[in-house]
Amino acid sequence: MGSSRVSEVVMSIVVVLVLLQLLPANGQPRKCNFKQRSPCPPKPNNGLGHIVLVHGAGQGEWFWYKVTPILEAAGYKVTTVQLGPSVTMDVDSLENVSFSTYSKPLFDLLECIDHKVLLVAHSAGGFNIAVAMEKYPNKILAGVFIAAYMPDTTHSMSYVLDQGANYTEGWQDTCIVKSGSTTWYFFGDGFLTSKLYHKCPPEDIALMRTQKRPGSFFYNEMAEMHLTNENYGSVDRFYIAIEDDLAVATDYQHVMIANFPVKEQKLINGSGHEVMLSKPLELAAHILDIARQYSSHFVTAKASRYRTWAGWVEMRAKPKSVLRNALWD
Repeated sequence: MGSSRVSEVVMSIVVVLVLLQLLPANGQPRKCNFKQRSPCPPKPNNGLGHIVLVHGAGQGEWFWYKVTPILEAAGYKVTTVQLGPSVTMDVDSLENVSFSTYSKPLFDLLECIDHKVLLVAHSAGGFNIAVAMEKYPNKILAGVFIAAYMPDTTHSMSYVLDQGANYTEGWQDTCIVKSGSTTWYFFGDGFLTSKLYHKCPPEDIALMRTQKRPGSFFYNEMAEMHLTNENYGSVDRFYIAIEDDLAVATDYQHVMIANFPVKEQKLINGSGHEVMLSKPLELAAHILDIARQYSSHFVTAKASRYRTWAGWVEMRAKPKSVLRNALWD
């Protein structure tokens, strides 16, 4: 037998052995799972807390990519929720999207988990977590509204949209279309870069242009929806205001807080509307400061070794420009 023939036989044996390794004990091929994550995250091990991040209209879960690793570095389980519609959905398909179906990924998550979470929302995501707090008050430790619309229990949910219109300067190059009874907004690049992302690094603006999607405030549905003191009103609320916000006006953020007082309010300066991209460390510090108020639920082994969450991040070679006042003890 020639050397080339021997090489072919050896190679065939190697290939067979590799294929056998891919088979489980019963001889059936393994089934691949292409889902990014489990649809129902298990309860965090070792008493670690669970923070759920919800994006606003026309955005996506991607824009939490800077905040998520900071929260995880402090020892938390973090889940980002992708609300519909998808980036590729066309206008005709939007007719079948309601507030309920749009919010379904968040509601499904809360339906299946067996533990409490800290809900965090940005901008129009405030509507989604408000209804989630109404539906699942026993599964939510608190709701954190970041430059977000925050409805009350006295008026319909559309009230904050009506009042907010007095502070809106216009949508510039945004394309506004009607699909069924719902108005959809395709935010234009000019509006996004001058009103929402004007404080963000250029690479985040470039990324945003590949990820933007249609958004809606579901006004007609909001006008028919009312939240209750027994459910929504029974859950702790926090508000993180943005001082120089050109999308949800800073003055109006304070009006919403005065209209429906929160447990605690915080303020971030110089970030613009998309604070999670322009000042992720400062935003994460505030979220963690809120989380520590529920230490009986959030026992973080990693964070407990250090006086501040910032100290732990610095141990991981993170930038030193972090807040020093988000104390764990």
